[in-house]
Amino acid sequence: MKKIYLLLILSGIILAGCSKRAYYEDDLDPDYWMRTHQKGTVAYVDYFSGNYIIDTYNGYAVVEAWGSVVPREYDREYANFSNRGVQTIYNREGGYFTEGRIVDTWLTWSEAMYLLDDISN
Repeated sequence: MKKIYLLLILSGIILAGCSKRAYYEDDLDPDYWMRTHQKGTVAYVDYFSGNYIIDTYNGYAVVEAWGSVVPREYDREYANFSNRGVQTIYNREGGYFTEGRIVDTWLTWSEAMYLLDDISN
């Protein structure tokens, strides 16, 4: 009987030491992120699909939202908007990080609206 109690105590200690921790979110510093990434302003949001257009210094970029939170218009966001692909995006007004896929960059407004309509369908 003592062996069973000893085994339960040891297994409890081992299982208590095992916990899931998101190391990725803890390491992100918003101030450092804003200094090292490009700034963009949300120009248009398709609230049905969650995709949106960002106004950057180099034109417009179309973002396909992969996270659960969709930004509002005129929110400031920080990411590498000149590079395509899945990236972490920081929303300054909301104070949160989310994932998004930069579909295309350096677009005019009409090209961005056409592409947004194309990926939303």
